[in-house]
Amino acid sequence: MRLPIASGAMLLAAGLAVLGLMSALILAGLQEAPYWTNDIWAGGHTSNAIILPPFPPLSNLHVFNVDLSAHAQHFYVLGSDGGGRDLLALVARAAIPSLELVGAVVIVRFAVGTVVGMAMGLGSAIAREAARAVGGVVIGFPYLALAAVAIQGFTPKGRPLAFVIGMALVGWRDIAELVAERVEHVRSQSFAVAARALGTDGIRFFRLHVIPFLRPAIGVEVPFQVSAVLVLLAELGYIQVFLGTTIALENYGGPATVVITKPELGQLLSLTRDYVLAGQFWPAIVPALAIAVIALGFELIGTAVRGRARLGG
Repeated sequence: MRLPIASGAMLLAAGLAVLGLMSALILAGLQEAPYWTNDIWAGGHTSNAIILPPFPPLSNLHVFNVDLSAHAQHFYVLGSDGGGRDLLALVARAAIPSLELVGAVVIVRFAVGTVVGMAMGLGSAIAREAARAVGGVVIGFPYLALAAVAIQGFTPKGRPLAFVIGMALVGWRDIAELVAERVEHVRSQSFAVAARALGTDGIRFFRLHVIPFLRPAIGVEVPFQVSAVLVLLAELGYIQVFLGTTIALENYGGPATVVITKPELGQLLSLTRDYVLAGQFWPAIVPALAIAVIALGFELIGTAVRGRARLGG
């Protein structure tokens, strides 16, 4: 028994450490963000050569803009994007709206999933079958394709709301099944039968007997949902479905350089294929790695909490 508890504690500590490290990097990047994510730098030079963006990691360059009216010295810890903007600062700036979006999606998923799950667990057989039939239709489509279609179906002005609705649309089914299972489990217990026989029913029954069993299960599911939504956000960005827009910077004698305008983690991944085809890997690797590490942190926390909940049960 001690080994699983120790392992759970180690996983929890590892997850918190991962998220703590990412938080520290984000805070460090935000210190640089106002200056190093707004201006476009056309190139930089060392004592030996002129270097064009994207700049490699650990570059200490004197950079200049297109018309040479602005210049500055900067150390690029993680390199830059195609516009010469610091990748660490871009990821830090993008993490805030991305996590806000993820939080909104998770809240909507749980709201819809809890209501549908209660109907499945407390309602009649017809209600349960109807709810599961609707969920079956939704789950029959690939998650990524369904989310992309739902998001693209909204007007540009409703873009953030479209992302919340589209990404919540493909994730509530698992939560509904979890809630329904918990409700059905409680209703099958002898104490629940006795409580109903004594007249405890409806909201009072749910508050006294269902919520104590439901709360731990939902608490375990939250970090897994956060991780899943982050991964879905990255996948949508890769297929060119993201918040904000991009702009093309003209290059003399070459193709235009595309850069993002409103940093968001999914948008940072929208140019991945262009960078990879050009042999410029760091602008693609850094945001992908940031999403993967944050998702891993939440997965570790969820695994640890789930293990402790099982031991407690």
